[in-house]
Amino acid sequence: MAAPSPWASLSLDQMSEIACRVPCEWDRAHMAFVCHSWRAGLAAPPPPPPPLPHLLLPSDGLNRVSCILSGSSIHQEYHDKVGARYIGSGDGGYLFIAMDQTRRHRLMDLHQPGWVRILPDEVCPRHDPSVQHVHRMVILAATPSSPPDVAGCVAAGIVAYQRYVDGPLERRCAFWIIGDGVAYDTRPPHCTEAVEDVVYRDDGFFHFLTDEEHILACAPTFSSVGGDQLRRVALSSTLRRCVPRDRDHEGNVRARYLLESRGELLMVVRFAPDHDSPTPGFEVFSRIGPLPLEDDGSGGMIGHPYIWRELDTLGDRMLFVGRGCSRSYETAEYPGFNDGIYFLDDRSFYDEYIMFRGVSERQYPCSDTGKWTQGQPPNVEFFFPDQVPSNHSSPAWLLI
Repeated sequence: MAAPSPWASLSLDQMSEIACRVPCEWDRAHMAFVCHSWRAGLAAPPPPPPPLPHLLLPSDGLNRVSCILSGSSIHQEYHDKVGARYIGSGDGGYLFIAMDQTRRHRLMDLHQPGWVRILPDEVCPRHDPSVQHVHRMVILAATPSSPPDVAGCVAAGIVAYQRYVDGPLERRCAFWIIGDGVAYDTRPPHCTEAVEDVVYRDDGFFHFLTDEEHILACAPTFSSVGGDQLRRVALSSTLRRCVPRDRDHEGNVRARYLLESRGELLMVVRFAPDHDSPTPGFEVFSRIGPLPLEDDGSGGMIGHPYIWRELDTLGDRMLFVGRGCSRSYETAEYPGFNDGIYFLDDRSFYDEYIMFRGVSERQYPCSDTGKWTQGQPPNVEFFFPDQVPSNHSSPAWLLI
């Protein structure tokens, strides 16, 4: 009779020590199948750290879910019969998609098969939607104000549509209640800047980052004016301008992201030499202000706006950046991990026409996805599974 493996006689303390170095719940579940003593040892292990976002990798027919806590292993695969374009995600496994690229926007709960909510395909660019003037739109990014299964959940999105006949597609902000058939572009007329990202904060405001690096804070209020899908929208909004920062030393800005971390707003700026080159670096800024009033030279007082202050370090944080779904995590909660910025290949955000092309012509880039760490170059690690261009979507974070 063969002698039992020494691995089967590990003490509870040893099993606990091993479990501390296996942060992924999926991997722990597989460890429990090794033998009886391992199941017993893992019955009450130290709790795993909070889950990190998974990476949703699109491909033709078969989509893969990559787990960062498990060294980017593929934990799940599922068939995508529709070939949907991923728009963004919400905490709890919610995924925003466009089933037909430019229409049939939907919200799915990947933890509850069959849970689907219809999202708007049209936008009304007026404060009073009783004047029926709507446009077809496409949603580029979206984020909810609360769990989407809560009644009255409001969502904000970055949308693209033509405001004028034969006019260009414009990136604008819009709002809707989950389940409504129309979104409302109620952006103040004094703000003409294109929007780059959106985040919802506990103060009740959606915060949009513009391409001029200002913050537009908006709190929409909906009231019915007759019929389930017809509403009047009021908007409390403030354009919080930031002092222009010195950009002389920077390369081309590929993307700007906005996220909340430790109660403050951070802006993450992503650089690249050109559209086709891989990402070489990032800079992270915190918003400071408002600044004190100053004399304008004629006896009056003026209030200076906010400023962006560059952070010297990430300060024991791991940042996951993606439009509408950026998140910050404390590095200390994840043994074996270090500070860094995890990023997606989202170059198609600036190509609003890609989704209108034929299947054989659509080439969503998927290769510029990895992790950036501070220090001497090379400081970008492309450790996710190799990914060729997709004909229906770029990768997306899945917030577990």
